Amino acid sequence: MLIKLAFKNLCKSLRDYAIYFLTLTLGVSVFYMFGSIYTQREIMHITESADQAMTAIGELLQYISLFVAVILGFLIVYANGFFLRRRKKELGVYLTLGMTRARVSLVLLLETSLLALAALGAGLLLGVFGSLFMSVFTANLFEADLTGYKFLFSLPAAGKSIVYFAVVFVVVAVFNTLVVGKVRLIDLLSGGRKNETPRLRSLPLCAALFALSLALLAGAYTLILRNSLLEVDAQTTLSLVLGAAGTLLFFFSLSGLLLHLIQRRKKLYYKGLNLFVLRQLSSRINTNFVSLSVVCLTLLVVIVIFSTGYSAQDILSEHLRQSAPYDLTLNAFYREGKDDAAPIWENLPDSLRSDPGIARHAECALHVLDAQGGRYGDYDLDFSILSTDVSGSPLYFLGVSEYEALCALQGKEAQPLEAGEYHIVFQDETLRAFASQFRDQNLSVSLGETALRPSGTVEPLAFTNMYFGGIVFVVEDARTQGLQVRQQMLNLQCTDEAAAAGVQRALDRYQETTVDCAFLRCDSKQDIYADALSDKAMVAFLAIYLGFVFMIASAAVLAVQQLSETADNQARYDLLRKLGADRKMRNRALLRQILAYFLLPLALAVVHSVAGLAAAHKAILEFGQVEIAPSLVATAFFLVVIYGAYFAMTYWGSRSLINREPRG
Repeated sequence: MLIKLAFKNLCKSLRDYAIYFLTLTLGVSVFYMFGSIYTQREIMHITESADQAMTAIGELLQYISLFVAVILGFLIVYANGFFLRRRKKELGVYLTLGMTRARVSLVLLLETSLLALAALGAGLLLGVFGSLFMSVFTANLFEADLTGYKFLFSLPAAGKSIVYFAVVFVVVAVFNTLVVGKVRLIDLLSGGRKNETPRLRSLPLCAALFALSLALLAGAYTLILRNSLLEVDAQTTLSLVLGAAGTLLFFFSLSGLLLHLIQRRKKLYYKGLNLFVLRQLSSRINTNFVSLSVVCLTLLVVIVIFSTGYSAQDILSEHLRQSAPYDLTLNAFYREGKDDAAPIWENLPDSLRSDPGIARHAECALHVLDAQGGRYGDYDLDFSILSTDVSGSPLYFLGVSEYEALCALQGKEAQPLEAGEYHIVFQDETLRAFASQFRDQNLSVSLGETALRPSGTVEPLAFTNMYFGGIVFVVEDARTQGLQVRQQMLNLQCTDEAAAAGVQRALDRYQETTVDCAFLRCDSKQDIYADALSDKAMVAFLAIYLGFVFMIASAAVLAVQQLSETADNQARYDLLRKLGADRKMRNRALLRQILAYFLLPLALAVVHSVAGLAAAHKAILEFGQVEIAPSLVATAFFLVVIYGAYFAMTYWGSRSLINREPRG
C-alpha cells in the first residue's frame, strides 16, 4: 500500500522533482568520471612514472569525493526542503487522516528511494559517456598514446559512486525523518502564507548603498590587479574582503533601486505585466540577497579555476620541455672564495664514462665576476619587470665553446660570436624582457680591461635540468680565465629511457659509495617528469572536479529558490488569471523573472572574473606564457550547458506550478 502511494506521488510530481533528479544524476556522473581515472591507465601506453602519478591522483580524488559527497548531500537536503514545503498540506492531510509520522516518513523515504535509483542509473550511464571524454583528457594530460583505445567500464569506479551516492541519500533520509517528526500539524496545514516586506524604501539610501557597493568593488579590483596572487599579503586579503562586502551590498541595494527607478518610467512600469514582474523580482532579490551574493562569488571561483586550471598545466608541460632537455644532469657547486673547481666528466670512474647507455655529453661552467660591474645593480636597468629584487645578484659568464656544445646537445644552432661581443642566454623565459635591456640599451660589460658590447643575440638555453633563474653572458673562452667558477654542470643524453634509468642507478651507487664524489646532485629527466606530471594533473583534475561541483551547487540553489518562491506565490498567479491575464502572458512574466534571477549573479560574476582572470593570468605569467582563450571557451560552454539546464528545468517546473488549476 505504501509503495503504491509513493509511486503514485512520484509520478504525479515528476516536474517538481526535476531539479532533484538532475542534481543527483550529475553528482553520480561526476563521481564515476573522476573515480575511473586510475582504471583508464589500462587503455593507455604510459611510463612507470605516469602510472605512479595516476595512482596518487586516484587516491587524492577519493578523499576529495568524500568531501564532495557531503557538499552534495547538504545541497540535496536544501533542494529537498522545497518538496517538503510544496507538499506541506498533503502531509498534513495524511496526518489528519490518522497516518502516523513514521509511516509518513516512510512514504517520503520510498519516494526518494525510487527517484534515487533512477538517478543512480542515469548518472552511471552519463558518467560512462563522460569517462570517454575524461580518457582523451587524461591521455593528453599525461602525453600518453591512445591508439589502442577500447571501451572500458570501471567496476571499482561504479562501486565507489554507489558508496558516495549512499552517503548523500542517507543524509537526505535522516533530514526528512527529522523534519516530519518535529513539524506541527497546524504548520503543515497553513504553511507558505507569508509576504515579504521590502527592507529599503528610501531611494536616496538605495542609491547611496549601491554607489558604495560599486566603490568597494572598484577598490577590490584595483588591489587584486596591483598585487600578485602568488603572495597572499594584507592587500590581497583586503581585496577579497572588499569584493565580498561590495557584492553583498550590491544585491542588498539592487532590489530597492531597481524598483524605484523603473517606477519613475510610467510607460515601462505599467506595460503588460511589468509591474508584477518587477515586484516579484525585487521581492526575491530582497529576500535572498545573501544567497545571491554567495552564488555570485561561487560562480566567480568556477570561472577562474576552470579557465586557469587547465592553462596552468599547459605551462607546466611547456616549462618542463624547456627546463629539462637532458636525460641526466650532474651538478657541482662552489662557494665564494674557493678555486677547487674541476671538470665532472674527467673525475668520473672509467666504468661510468664508458657506459654504453651514454650517447653524448656536454659540460659547462658558470663563472662570476666579483669586481665592479659584476652585479646587476651596477647597471641602469628596470628591476620592476621582475617580481624579486636581483640588483645584488652576480652576473654569470659562460665560454663560447661550452655554449656551442650545449646547443649541439639540444639540437639547436649556435649563434656565431664575434670578438669583443657577448650573447645573452637564459633558462627561464620570464627573464627575456629583463635580459633584453642589455641589448636594447647597448650596455657594455667589462671583463678585465675590455668592454664587451652586445651581439644582439638574446635567446633561451637550458644549462641544466635544475631551475636556473639568472641570465648568462656568453663570451670568448679566454675571457673566462681568472673568473671564479660558481657552478659546474655535466649534461648527459642517453640512448633511450631504459638506458637513462640504468645510468642513473649506476651514478646513485657511485655517489653513495664514494667519499670525494665528482658531483653533488643528479637531476633526472624521468624524476622531474614524474613530479611534474603529478603536479599538473592535480591542478587540472581538481580545477575541473571542483568547478563542476561548484557550478552544480550554484545553479541548484538558484533553481530551488525559484521553485519555492513560485510555489509560495501560486495564488498571485491565479489572481492574474482571474484578472484576465492569459497563459501566454503569465508564462512570459515568469520567464522574465527567472531569467533575470539567474542572469544577475552570473553577470556580476563575469564582471568580477575580468579582474580575477587578469590577476590569475599575471600570476601564471611568472612561470611562462599561456593561451587562456581555449579554456575560456570551454568554461563558457560548460556554464551554458549546466547553468542553462538548471534554468530550463526551473522554468519548466515553475510554469507547471502556475498553470495548474487551483484546488477547491
